[in-house]
Parts: sequence; C-alpha cells; structure tokens
Amino acid sequence: MVSLLVLSAVLLALSLLTGQEPLAARNHMMMAQAQAMAEAGLDRALWALSTPGAPDGVPWDAPIPVPYDGSRLIGMAVDGVPLGGFRVTISGTGDRQRQIVATGLVPGDSGPIGRARQDISATAVRLRFPSPAAPVMVRGDLEIGSGVIIDASQDASCGSQPGTWSTGPTNLSAGSQVRGRGGDAAAPNGEADVRQRQEAAVFDEVAFGSSELSALKALARARGTYYQGRVSFDATRPVPDGVVFVDTASGQPISAATSDADLAAVTLGAGASSRSSGVVRGWIIVNGNLSIDGSVVLEGLAFAADRFSQTGTAQILGAAMAGHVRSTAPSRIEARPMTGPALTWRCETGRTGGGAIVQRWILKPGTYREASG
Repeated sequence: MVSLLVLSAVLLALSLLTGQEPLAARNHMMMAQAQAMAEAGLDRALWALSTPGAPDGVPWDAPIPVPYDGSRLIGMAVDGVPLGGFRVTISGTGDRQRQIVATGLVPGDSGPIGRARQDISATAVRLRFPSPAAPVMVRGDLEIGSGVIIDASQDASCGSQPGTWSTGPTNLSAGSQVRGRGGDAAAPNGEADVRQRQEAAVFDEVAFGSSELSALKALARARGTYYQGRVSFDATRPVPDGVVFVDTASGQPISAATSDADLAAVTLGAGASSRSSGVVRGWIIVNGNLSIDGSVVLEGLAFAADRFSQTGTAQILGAAMAGHVRSTAPSRIEARPMTGPALTWRCETGRTGGGAIVQRWILKPGTYREASG
C-alpha cells in the first residue's frame, strides 16, 4: 500500500508538470515575440529619425507625429495572421539626441490574461558631420608650409568659409596661398581667407562631443574598424572606407594628462588606400595625433583630438580638424600634391565621407534598457 501511494504521488506530480509545460512554453514564446516586437519598434524609430523627409519619417524641427508619439499600435502579422504589435514613443527635440521607448505587445493592446509585454528604452544620437568653420580648423596654433595651397573659395553649399581657422596664430610660409570664400582671388591670405586667434568655444561647439565619440567608437567596433595605440596604414595595412576610429592604447578618453605611451598616433602613408586610385573615403577619427603622408587622397574628414599634420603629396577633399587637447606644438600642413591644392573644401564630400557614410541615427552606448511587463 505504501508503494502504491508513493507511485501515485509521483505519477500525479508528473501529470501536473506535463500539463504546465505547454503553458510555460507558450509564455516563453510570447515573451520572445514581444521582445522581437519591441526591437522592431526601436529599429523603426531609428529609421524614422534618419529619414526625416520621408512620408513616415520624423522631422527634427516639428512636433512628434503619429505613430511615434505612442498613440497607436503598429500591428505585425505572419502570413496574414495577426501576431501582435508595438508602440513607439520618441521624445526630445533637436537633431543631436532623442529618447526612444518601444513597447512590444502580444497578442496586442487588449486581450486575455497572459498578454506579454516587453519595453525597451534607449537614447539615440545622430551620426553628425561637425560642420567645421573652415576646411582646416585647429584649436591651437597652425603652420602652413612653403608653396602650400588651401582652397575654400569654390564651394558655398555650407556657407562662406575662410580657408583656415585657428584659436592661436596661423603662420604662413613663403609662397603659401590660403583662399576663402569671399576673399580676393588675386590676393589670397587676407582676413577673409585666414581666421586666427578665434574663440575656443566655437571649436568646442562644432567638434564631436564625448557622447558622439562614444557612439562613433561603438560603430567602428561593430564594423571592425576600431584600433588602438600606434597604427600605421600603408600598402601592408590599407585603411578601410567609412568610419575609422583609433583610440588611446588604454581605451580611455584623451586628456591633458594622457601619457605619450597611451596616446594614439596614426600615420597614413603610401599605399594606405586599397584602391589603385589611392583614394580613401570616410572619416578618420583619432584620439591623439594624425599624420597623412605620401600620395594619399582622403575624401571626407580627418579629425585628430590632438595634433594634425599633412605632408608629402597627400591631398584632402573635405576638411581636417585638430583639437590640441594636450599638445602646444602647432599642427602643420606642408603637402604639395602634383595637381590641385593640399586641401580643398567640399562640404558634401566631408559630410558623407565621399559617399561612404550615411547620416543616420544610432544608439548611444550604455543606454539600452529592457523591462518586461
């Protein structure tokens, strides 16, 4: 009798467990579906912010439209069978940063007890061209070598730009020519061409902020274009197109206290482009010093948190910026290409990295949060 009682208890427990397993499996499946719905809502919000001109986009300078104000469930179906949906709420203003909350719901807004819900919140930041005040913008001293030509006179698509801009003095060597938009073509190097001893706050306003640098770093990691320390790009290691981020050796932000051993130091030399034309397209962002040498042609943006130099026959179509976070030595441009100026201002080329960079919104690292309901 005792044995029968024990076996009966075991069989009863097993039957109860067997009856609960389908329910547990169904709940697990619904939560997974709600998670997928919420992620779809997050992707939809990023797309809408990145295409403000589209019929379903989100204008940056207007109130948040339906359905991105969370007022409507966006349904999803598989083979015509309704599965659930998501609500998405975008808050904040401006074209730099927005908050997103996406809620996945299965089987929908209303339904039987057991409805699954998943919330995802995150901060989105825009992959932004810094729009420098000149094709060469330096938060420090600047030297222009003998015979060097810098030309910002041909492109007015982003406003009238001087040829160079610096917070310290700009020293021009014999035979150098700096041409700004609105300057005298017959007499370069005038006040409209060379802006020096400017306010550092102007540089700080347009330069990449810490959150933007973190987002760019995360993007480069995801693309496999993140490097650290001292890096030389040449024929044995061509530089990839798109966003390239070279960090300090420790991965910490550069500061006035950063040691020489920790500082990023990047050189683009002969053969750095994988193309036979020698053209590199994209943004090269360095938490330290950047030197472009040889016969490299960069279409895009060169951004150095510290010093920048351009030598040899290197050429830039776009812009170059140097933050001089720790160095008091001047940035220097002494490149003399075989044809054309050393640096030619092309606003759209700088913005898009020669077509290699799409201006889009991405998630700010460390802001992604999940909460089940």
